[in-house]
Amino acid sequence: MGRFAHFADCHLGAWRDPKLKELNLSSFIKALDGCVSEKVDFIIISGDLFDTTLPDLAIVQRTVEKIKEVKDKGIPIYLTYGSHDFAPNSISMIDILNSTGLFKKVVEAEVTDEKIQLRFVTDSKTGAKITGLSGRRLGLEKKYFEMLDSENLESEAGFKIFVFHNAIIELRTPTASYSEGVPISSFPKGFDYYAGGHVHENLKHEVKDYGLVAFPGCLFGATFTDLELTAKGEKRGFFVVDFEDKIENVRFVEVKVSDIFFEEVNANKKTAKQIAETLSKIAAEADVKGKIALLKVDGELLSGKPSDINFTEIRQTLYDRAAIVASINHYNLSTEEKMNPGQVSGKSRQEIEAKVFSDMVNSFKIDPTLKGTLKAKLEKVLTSNAGIEFANNLLNSLKLEKQEGETKRDFEERVLKNTLHLLDLEVKP
Repeated sequence: MGRFAHFADCHLGAWRDPKLKELNLSSFIKALDGCVSEKVDFIIISGDLFDTTLPDLAIVQRTVEKIKEVKDKGIPIYLTYGSHDFAPNSISMIDILNSTGLFKKVVEAEVTDEKIQLRFVTDSKTGAKITGLSGRRLGLEKKYFEMLDSENLESEAGFKIFVFHNAIIELRTPTASYSEGVPISSFPKGFDYYAGGHVHENLKHEVKDYGLVAFPGCLFGATFTDLELTAKGEKRGFFVVDFEDKIENVRFVEVKVSDIFFEEVNANKKTAKQIAETLSKIAAEADVKGKIALLKVDGELLSGKPSDINFTEIRQTLYDRAAIVASINHYNLSTEEKMNPGQVSGKSRQEIEAKVFSDMVNSFKIDPTLKGTLKAKLEKVLTSNAGIEFANNLLNSLKLEKQEGETKRDFEERVLKNTLHLLDLEVKP
């Protein structure tokens, strides 16, 4: 009997807040400790181990130390790129660590103009055969699925695992915040286990003619929306799978590093003063000691403006009551009074950004004098459903932080490379 663990979307280094960054890393460390306790034969990580291609080196060091500790216990780790840690035109941290033998990338392929032929990586202890595709930004993975030589993969005998990092259209949930995804028909049939990533919710489906498709969800989360879902009951953790020539058992192991206090306030037909009093009362009475404290207020104020509410003071009250982190989401709080031109509301920062980007993309005009590859790729992006996703990914690419000891020129070149790879372009020397 073989046993493996499957998790994804660690997004190490995702948070600016140092306490959240530490909790995120702690979830990864706890997950690996859990894998050791479960006596798994190997571990699969389905993308987005890091939140960027070149993450904070302090995070990398501690990640490497923990992975090495697990590897030294005889537990190999197999992984694929996610949309965050993949860089087609530059070296990512995943490439560097893979070259040391710390873990094994499972995407091994021969690529021609028409077909992608994947090779299997065979786990030496259990004989499980593992292959898959990397996640790509802008949904570019769709093109690779279309080029996939599925016949070759389907004819392979043995216990097979397909690792991937993208959503599947037919398995999309009502609360999904990710782009549409790839149809299940694009996947090779007949695998025993499809190890998914990218979807931040815990999902498991038996699909006819395919096999078990599983998304463990994120380990901790990379946004406050992820934390809100956790507070509402979404479990965070990983799958443990027992198998021989087929899957015998699958169970979910929860990874919890902090309790979360969450309360939502509806501002409809209330004044700014009433909402301020309500939020202040909640903050003053909430049991938030040692917890992440999240408040959310949305709706349309009867009078007054969101700026009339002293959110800083309310957050401070939560910190005074020993909250680890205090956050108030008021992105979707508006007023019946006339909004300023260009003012946008939304349920989250991500939704507001998407609305702003949508307006920008729809109004963007390509310079008629622009020619060649850049013009063609811009036209393709801006005239497709990928426009908004491109704008979001562009923002993520531009939010990279300068590393200690990195020169200004090297930093600017790194940002440029990460930006141009969204369009599959290269920086010319």
